[in-house]
Amino acid sequence: MDESDVRALLCRLAESAAPRSSVNVERARRAGLRRLRLRRIGAPAASLGAIATVAGLVAGGVVPIASGPAPPTAEATVRLTPAETRVLTDSGDLPRVEAEIGAAFQLVVQRCMHAKGFKYYPSFPPIADFRGGPGLAGVPQAPIGLIARAANGYGFYSPPSNSPGGAGGRSKEERYADSAGKKYVRALDGPAIQRIAITQPAALFGKGGLTILSGGCLGAAERRVYGSVVNYVLATTGASLLTDAMLSAVTADPAFAAVVGRWSSCMADRGYRYSSPEELWNNLAGLIDRQHTPAMRSLEIRTSLADYSCAKTVRLLPTVRALQAWHARNYSAALSGSLARLTSVLSKALKVAQALQVHRNGK
Repeated sequence: MDESDVRALLCRLAESAAPRSSVNVERARRAGLRRLRLRRIGAPAASLGAIATVAGLVAGGVVPIASGPAPPTAEATVRLTPAETRVLTDSGDLPRVEAEIGAAFQLVVQRCMHAKGFKYYPSFPPIADFRGGPGLAGVPQAPIGLIARAANGYGFYSPPSNSPGGAGGRSKEERYADSAGKKYVRALDGPAIQRIAITQPAALFGKGGLTILSGGCLGAAERRVYGSVVNYVLATTGASLLTDAMLSAVTADPAFAAVVGRWSSCMADRGYRYSSPEELWNNLAGLIDRQHTPAMRSLEIRTSLADYSCAKTVRLLPTVRALQAWHARNYSAALSGSLARLTSVLSKALKVAQALQVHRNGK
């Protein structure tokens, strides 16, 4: 099957009959959430500020990760290697790789802080926290199945909490950092003037580029594990932006617009007027947040069931999955060099991480 055959199949999928949907509410909540490490980055250009805002909304489960601007549909593409596709989609053994690298990074920071006379409480998330992939482009509710929707809709509504305060407890590290004062922050981050500028690739980081704190124990760990601070930014924030570009290519695809248009018409026939599943998700979440009432819970459940029925009728999920699989193999030529470099950076960082763990265990 050549490329034209694949494209024709994708368009035919949008016309045909009913899929089955997965039942996994938890994955919907964390779908595709990479840890966007923007704390150490400051950018004169407005683009990164927008990225940080979107990252916060994504983490809150309100804005799905594919909501950035779409690239031109006629953009040149290149065929990716299987390794590059795994990095782009957070699949295969990548969650294990990310977990190992993250553990090594924490270990290096801890050693550095101890050498400076400070405590440091490392975080070692389980591999499961790195799984989930980027989610389905433009359809953040895709993993939520029929049984879950009938019981709780999308999970937006929850009874008001009776617990006092609501602020929660501060972590051990936060309490210690408060008591240690500015010296702790300086040891961890380095001086504010110790920065480096990243201006390339402009296709990824924008024409204005960005500046990054590069000192302290965090900077030392970035160089030790990733080879450079620039490589660290590519492997964290850059990786998220590269995946976002793939998801945006999916939502810019004419076959995506076609199937979403049919879904929207189906929903309108049932009395729900939304231009896309993403608009439904964002608007309904905001409405329930502002009007937290039992009536809103009933509306959420009814809407989610209508959404499920229409998605099934127009074959929304299999069509978008097929599109996403195609775009995960045929990627932006302008960004492919950055993705190839990222794949190499992660491969080298894993070797460093494994060597550090061997040394740590005294083998």
